[in-house]
Amino acid sequence: MKYVGTSVPHESAVAHVTGTALYTEDLVSRYPGCLYAWPVMSPHARALVIRIDASPALSEAGVITTLTATDAPGEANSGPNRHDEPLFPEEVMHHRQPVAWVLGETLEAAKKGAARVQVEYRPLSPILTIQEAIAAESFHSGPVRIQRGNAAAAIASSANTLTGELSIGGQEHFYLETQCALTALDESGGIAVDSSTQHPSETQEIVARILGIARHQVTVQCLRMGGAFGGKETQANAWAAIAALGTWKTRRPVLVRLPRHLDIALTGKRHPFFARFQVGFGNDGRLTGLELSLWSDGGWSLDLSEPILWRALFHSDNAYLIPAIDAQGWVCKTHKTSQTAFRGFGGPQGILVI
Repeated sequence: MKYVGTSVPHESAVAHVTGTALYTEDLVSRYPGCLYAWPVMSPHARALVIRIDASPALSEAGVITTLTATDAPGEANSGPNRHDEPLFPEEVMHHRQPVAWVLGETLEAAKKGAARVQVEYRPLSPILTIQEAIAAESFHSGPVRIQRGNAAAAIASSANTLTGELSIGGQEHFYLETQCALTALDESGGIAVDSSTQHPSETQEIVARILGIARHQVTVQCLRMGGAFGGKETQANAWAAIAALGTWKTRRPVLVRLPRHLDIALTGKRHPFFARFQVGFGNDGRLTGLELSLWSDGGWSLDLSEPILWRALFHSDNAYLIPAIDAQGWVCKTHKTSQTAFRGFGGPQGILVI
C-alpha cells in the first residue's frame, strides 16, 4: 500500500476518540487494595524544616502509613544528574514543595491525614527572579560560552551599534494526563511501575536508587503518555519514586496522581530567560558583531537546564552568519519549581533574542 499523499490515522486514534484508551490511573482496577498518596506541602518558598511529626496522620480513619526520609532504604534523591532533588528536603526550595507523604485507603483519607501532619519551619528569604539571582550570584552553572572572532573589536569598528535587554517568560506544558505513577510488587519480589514518563529507563534508575536495589529488579512501563512536550522527560521520576517507596514499605500497590492544580504548582515549566546584548551592524543592515549574555531561570535544581542553555546559545545566531560573536550564559538558581525540558529545548529562547 502507498502511504505518500494519503491520510493515515494514528495507531491509537480510534481508542483516543472513543475514550477506550487506558491511561495510568485507569489501571488501578487491576490492583485490589491499592493505596492513594497525598503530599504534605510547605507553605513557604524557602524554609528550613525543623521538625516533622507525621504520627497524627495515623489517627485519621483510612490512613495506612506515612512516608518520610527515614523510610527510604536507598538514596532518597530523584535528581537525574547532580542528585540535587531530595524527596524529603531539609530545606524547602519552592512553594508547596512536598516534605512528607500520606498513604490512605482512599484519596480523601490521604488528604485528611496529610492535613494532620505537623511541620515546624524556619522561613528564609527566597530568590524569585532572574535579576535577584544575578545580584546574589545564585547560579547552578555558568558561565558557558561560545565564540567566533573578536566580537568586542568588531562592534567597536561597526558603523552602527545597538544595545538592549529582553525578558522571556515561561510556559506550562499542560499535558492532558497529569503526572501519574502506579506501582506494585511483582512475582519475583521486584517492583513493577506504570508511569506516565518519556524516559522509562531513567525512571527505572531513579526508582532503583531510592529503594537501594538493582535496576533489573525494577520494571517500568509507559502505557500511554497523554502528551508531555518535555514535561515528563525527567519530572515523572519523583512521583514514580514516591509510589515505589510506598509499595516497598506497605507491600501494597500505590497510586500517585497529581490533580491539575498540584501538577501546575509542583512541576517545572519552560525556562524564563533574560538577555542583554550589544550588536554592531553596517549601513546595509548586515550584522558585524554580537556580544550576548543569557540567563535562564533554572528553579531550585539543575534538571536539564544546562543543555537547554547550551541549545539557546547554539541558536543565538539562528539563520545569520555573524562574523564575530561572543555569547555566554548562566543557569540561575531560584526558589521556584525546577524548570525542565520543553519542546524546542532552549532553541525558541535563543531564536527570539536574535
